Amino acid sequence: MTALKGSTSESLNKALRIRWIMWLFLVSLHLITNFHRVSFNVVAGLLTAEFNLTGAGLGNLAAAYTYTYLVMQLPGGAMVDRLGPRRIAFLTAAAMAAGSVIIGLSPGAALVFAGRLLIGFGGSVILINVFKFQASWFKPTEFATVSGLALFISSSGTLLASTPLSISVNMIGWRGSFILAGVITALVAIACVRIIRDRPGEHCRAVDGSSDYQLDGEPSGPEGGPLFRALPEILKNGRLWILFLINTGIYGGFIVFSGTWGVSYLVHVYGMDVREASFFIIPAFVGYMIGAPAFGFISDRIGSRKKPAAVSFILFCLAWGTIAAWPGLLPLPLLYVVSFLIGFGTPANVLTFSMAREASPPGYTGLVTAMVNMGVFAGMAILQPLFGYILDLGWEGVVIEGARIYPLAAYRLGFLICFLFGLMALAATLVYRENKG
Repeated sequence: MTALKGSTSESLNKALRIRWIMWLFLVSLHLITNFHRVSFNVVAGLLTAEFNLTGAGLGNLAAAYTYTYLVMQLPGGAMVDRLGPRRIAFLTAAAMAAGSVIIGLSPGAALVFAGRLLIGFGGSVILINVFKFQASWFKPTEFATVSGLALFISSSGTLLASTPLSISVNMIGWRGSFILAGVITALVAIACVRIIRDRPGEHCRAVDGSSDYQLDGEPSGPEGGPLFRALPEILKNGRLWILFLINTGIYGGFIVFSGTWGVSYLVHVYGMDVREASFFIIPAFVGYMIGAPAFGFISDRIGSRKKPAAVSFILFCLAWGTIAAWPGLLPLPLLYVVSFLIGFGTPANVLTFSMAREASPPGYTGLVTAMVNMGVFAGMAILQPLFGYILDLGWEGVVIEGARIYPLAAYRLGFLICFLFGLMALAATLVYRENKG
């Protein structure tokens, strides 16, 4: 953290301590977002049987979460720039809490869809909000490292949505599990509004009464001009569109495997039960948690975003190519490796947000990262229903306990699509022109 202008030693030291506490509360909201993003992996069979869903129907329910994400990215990024992290944290957490409770109480698929939309609305700008806070409270040369740490911590939400959620569903049912998640989110919302401060000056004022504390680098707190004034310049930036394509190609495949269809694939093709299958998804989450801080740290150390991202995406494509092209069933030990590489090869996409800040003039952190972040959810919105549609095309009429059972050939075709999306991301990375140093 750069020195605070005119600060006393007391205010500076307290700011250095408190920024991590505030940051952790913001990251905890992204943890909850990740939980909801992949929670359907465990409850997919239950929802399919209870609401008589097809594969495409389940895919649309899962993707509903991403529809509001896409719609809200640019206006949400502008809101983050204008309102600041504290108010955005409370509003987004409250929306996610309400959506989770609605899902738990829903009598039909329509309200589940509405709840997912509301969760998507709340979660749409949470990561952007984290980046906004980091731009105010951390040095630019720390940005990628801190962003990687944020993903490392928040990705534990995907772990909670595997075996722990399966245990919770067995104990209190899928409805009770979502209601409990809503209550926890509401408590975090209250804590955020009480603890978080948008800028160093807001915190330091409480220490010695001063109000002129500010980082030496990028402006802190609410920033940027009106959306209509900034948007044309941002949309004309071709480098940002390349970053958009990178995120479109990478993250959707990770969610297909870890969040919607991975458990079903193992249950249908390998004959596992849900709890056993969830253990094979955990390596993907572990790989993601390791890769996020590792690629962020390496990037800051070597002064390049492009090189570590390219290596990461090569591993991602290798994993999808293996699972799509392997003749017959993958041996179980190799399945663990593929699962890990799908996760490990994904989180270098966090570097696209550092690249977006470096490819744009300062003052619109929320807006430019929102545009790049739209690619993440475009990939999810496209791949999840597309994968379900491909499964329905390959369905051979087998139904067990009200749920459709899909054959290996249908899954392999879906995996091939994920591989092609990964190749698109890799190609976009290789053609990107990054700033020197």
